[in-house]
Amino acid sequence: MNVESLKNYGRPFSDTMTTLPDAVQKRIRRESVKVIRKHLGLPGLLRLPLLAWWEKRRMRRIDLDSVRGKGLTNQKFIDLMVQQTVMFSATAKVAGMERALSIFREIMDRVACPLNEALLPSSSEFEHLDDLFGSFRKYMLAFFEAEERAGLHEYRIVEDSDDALAVDVTYCAFCEIPKRLGVMEACESGCYSDEVFFPGFLEPFGLRFVRTQTLARKGDCCDFRFERTRKG
Repeated sequence: MNVESLKNYGRPFSDTMTTLPDAVQKRIRRESVKVIRKHLGLPGLLRLPLLAWWEKRRMRRIDLDSVRGKGLTNQKFIDLMVQQTVMFSATAKVAGMERALSIFREIMDRVACPLNEALLPSSSEFEHLDDLFGSFRKYMLAFFEAEERAGLHEYRIVEDSDDALAVDVTYCAFCEIPKRLGVMEACESGCYSDEVFFPGFLEPFGLRFVRTQTLARKGDCCDFRFERTRKG
């Protein structure tokens, strides 16, 4: 096996997120409803569809050509990002912004791992390759290249060495779409999902995930850093 044969090598999230297995999609919906109902109760949950309808109607009038101008042509992915923003905004109208942020973080506590496991190879698949760190590095560089081609991210490589791979994302469609729709906070849970998933995923590689800022949290960039903690 080589790194190019690993699941979704060189494919952007706009392709993989819109083709998730049905079982994963159902789990995400089920867990999301459970968490929202726990916090809002049945009355709050029942208010969401009407609020979501109004928000979707409002957002349909907003021009996203600037996002498409970056090269993002996958309309199914754009629709997915709009729908996620709609649901976050509707939840915020019922619960308030701070509670909505907390609710969507709790959702990610439950779904970030199964979601990312459906998108990425498992650590055990990487372990079959000769150079564990080198293979992970090559996989991630191919991922960022694919993301830029697809119009999802723009980035610069800060370090590419035997000790670390550090990439600063300077543009992110996951952030830009909610920002254009007037609810930039809707993408914060996506940043949080990285922080839920990556530490456990990277531990078998002898790597740690470090990030000090994200665009969604009003940083200058999303500074992804994968640091090597041991050789081998």
